[in-house]
Order: sequence, then C-alpha cells, then structure tokens
Amino acid sequence: MKNFNENSSLITKIKQIRKKFIEKRAKGSNLKLEKPVSYWIKEDRLLNSRGKEFTIILRTKGCSWALGGSGGCSMCGYIGDSNIDPVDSEQIIHQFDYAMERKENEIKSSKDDFVLKIFNSGSFFDDDEISENVRTHIYDKIKTYDKIKEIVVESRVEYLRNNKLEAMQKALKDKYVEIAIGLESVDDHIRNNYVNKGLLYHDFLEAVELCKKYNLGVRVYLLFKPPFLNEQAAIDDCINSVNTLINLQVNTISINPINIQKGSYIEYLWYQNRYRPPWFYSLIKALRKILLSRKEGINTRIISDPSGAGTKRGIHNCLKRECNENMLLLLRKFVLTQNGDELSKDVPQCECKLEYKLKKLFI
Repeated sequence: MKNFNENSSLITKIKQIRKKFIEKRAKGSNLKLEKPVSYWIKEDRLLNSRGKEFTIILRTKGCSWALGGSGGCSMCGYIGDSNIDPVDSEQIIHQFDYAMERKENEIKSSKDDFVLKIFNSGSFFDDDEISENVRTHIYDKIKTYDKIKEIVVESRVEYLRNNKLEAMQKALKDKYVEIAIGLESVDDHIRNNYVNKGLLYHDFLEAVELCKKYNLGVRVYLLFKPPFLNEQAAIDDCINSVNTLINLQVNTISINPINIQKGSYIEYLWYQNRYRPPWFYSLIKALRKILLSRKEGINTRIISDPSGAGTKRGIHNCLKRECNENMLLLLRKFVLTQNGDELSKDVPQCECKLEYKLKKLFI
C-alpha cells in the first residue's frame, strides 16, 4: 500500500505500539470465531425518519492497513477485536447468521424501520477479510427482511471496485445502501501526518464518484480532534470538513469524537498527558456554526454517536455525570430529529465552562 505520511517517526511509533499490543493479546478461540464480536439494537436516525439500528460487528483477520507496514491509523485500536490470522468464510457466515437469528423476531415484529450496520473492524470489500461468498450470503439474507430499509458497510477506498459495488447494488436494489469511508478530515496533512490514514483527498473523490455511479449512498466519517490539534483547531477543522462535504453532496456525515482505544498511538499520548479527548463544548459549538451556515434544501444527514462519552477516555467536559449527560442528550435529540433548533436550547451551566474557555487554545 502507498505511504502518504511524511512523518516517519510517527509510523515507527505506531508500528511499535501495534506490534506490542498484538503480541500481548490472546488469539481467538474457535468458539469466539463462531460468534460476532457484538451485536445490538437501539434507536437511530434513518435517512428521512427516526427508526432503529441493528449493528453487527464481525470478527475477521482485521484491517489490512493496521496489519501492514503502515501500522494503521493513530487513533484506532479495533485490531483488538480481530483474529489477526485469517478467519474461515463459513465461520464469518455463522457469525452473521447467529446475530440475525437472535434478533429476527424483534426486527420483524417492530413497528420501526431498521438500518443494518455491518462492521468488521476493517474493510467490507477487502477479500482477505470478507470473501465474495460471504458478501453474497449476507446480501441474500438481508433481502428476506422487509423491515431493514437501509444498510451501511465500511471500506477503505482501495477496495472499492466496479464489480463489487455493482454486485451489491444489484443484490440490494430495493434497499438504500451507504458505503462508509473514513476520510477523518478534508485536510490531507492532518489526515496523513496526524492520523496516518494513507488516503489522499483526490482518491476519496474518485471513490465518491464510483459509489454514485451505482446509486450507492456515501457516508463519511470525520474524526473530531485528531492528535496534535487543540480544541479550537478541532472546531475549525470540523467546520471546514463538514461544509466541504455538504457542497460535495455526500449523503451522511458522521462526526466521531476520538475515544482512547487500547493499543493505539492516541492511548500512548494520553498516558503521557499529551492528549485530552475533546470537550462536548467544542463539538456542540462546531455543530451550531455548521447549521447556522447551512443553506436551505441541503439534505445531508449529520450524525454523531460518540463512543465512551462522559468518561475519561471519551468526549467529556468535567467528570460530573449531570454535565455530560446534559450535553449528550442535546446531541442525541439533534441527531434523531435533524432539527438544528435542538442544539440552540440552553443547558444548565456548569462551572467547567470557564475552565474550557481558558484551555481551549492550548489543549
């Protein structure tokens, strides 16, 4: 794979951390390989209405970018959910069927429509992770669920190929499908020298056009507060990235505040007190500014579902439960309704707001 990172010392450190983490973890047992990492149902925002998400996390060998010479992305620790060694196609099929069968009654009896999110801590279209036979089985299974209206899968752009996208579009022509791409930032320097993504913006644009060719939606992941950015820089980068992507007319933008994942470069910085997860104040401020400038008739869905919110490792203000819960409730109401007025509502003031204002240019 290409190397776009000028910061060789960052790559070296990421590889060292990744190697040590992989050596320490135990390889998966046969039992683990017959079941998914996790699966759940919860309330979510569909394209045009509220509904529910059904998320399945499959255990595969893991992300090829993380396992390759690059060491992977600086914020990512999802390799911890992976098997490292190849996983047999039949086992992955069993994982998928296991989750589907256990939630079948809940889905088919629900009054809500569903979005099915299939994650494998890597790329859905990487044949070394998910084979063509597995993908075909998944498509055939999904078609039997009328309540599943939307499907989301993730992939790095190098695995998006005409034949793979065409096969998915033909198999799921009665569903709305989104291909999720981790762009993280529209800024090439931030993306490749701070996140170590190995992706140029013009390659992302080509991937967007390829998805549009087959009438597939595009979901873009943005990383909120990449390493080496302070709070104000994170706000500025987020606003610039979202506005650029709205003009590009992508279908969904998912803003993902960093959470400190085990075995990641970010965790290494965090332990050294060289990185603090973002404040809720920053995310809400960025969203408010984005929505104020958004033109009428723009239908790009903007979502955010922070992992570890309110904890030391996730997005948080102070560590008072009430302070973080108030901010998270504000965020969730906006995401579910896509109504910007929800973000303009007042929340009880916390004394930590003053601390945030004093520190946001320096942390």
